[in-house]
Amino acid sequence: MGEYTKSLVKADISEELKKKRELYRASGVPVILDESLNALLVAVRMKNPAEILEIGTATGCSGVAMLSACGGRLTTLETDSDAYLSARDNFAAFGVSQRVSQYYGDAGEILASLDKTFDFIFLDGPKAHYLEYFPRLKTMLAKGGVLFADNVLFRGYVDPAGKFPRRFITIVKRMRKFLQTVTDDTDFTSSVIEVGDGILVAVKK
Repeated sequence: MGEYTKSLVKADISEELKKKRELYRASGVPVILDESLNALLVAVRMKNPAEILEIGTATGCSGVAMLSACGGRLTTLETDSDAYLSARDNFAAFGVSQRVSQYYGDAGEILASLDKTFDFIFLDGPKAHYLEYFPRLKTMLAKGGVLFADNVLFRGYVDPAGKFPRRFITIVKRMRKFLQTVTDDTDFTSSVIEVGDGILVAVKK
């Protein structure tokens, strides 16, 4: 997405949530890019899910945004204790706590123990583990459900022709394999879109 196009994209969320995101961004806390957030909200509004699974709660801002875009419930997983507590406070402040089930711990372990089906999954956790999570996420996703994964182009390094710092070799190789695995899976109709840091949208047939 070109710089001009990016400048036109503003997050379609409440002013209160915008201010919260700006505060986090100013303090160096990662938040989903505005253009990626809007793509996420478009997908949520189109699907209108009853049950959302989020891997990577962070500060809860994306969860609040998704819940504001539909009437469903959110199950969200986070490995960082500070982020987990910040998200808990934000869910309360925005009045959505009753629609949220928060889990703290390793996502792989929690996913293995969850006995639930979801019609929308937002994958925004540890990038090197997307491939590891996918088989379990596939079984948890309902027919017609949407898998929405962020940061799949990882700073442009995932491009097969691109060069990347050696310290990112594991993430890049695993993300390439993740994208290949999902797009080759005949149980999904999928697309990789150059929005923000790259998004994958896959619908289970």
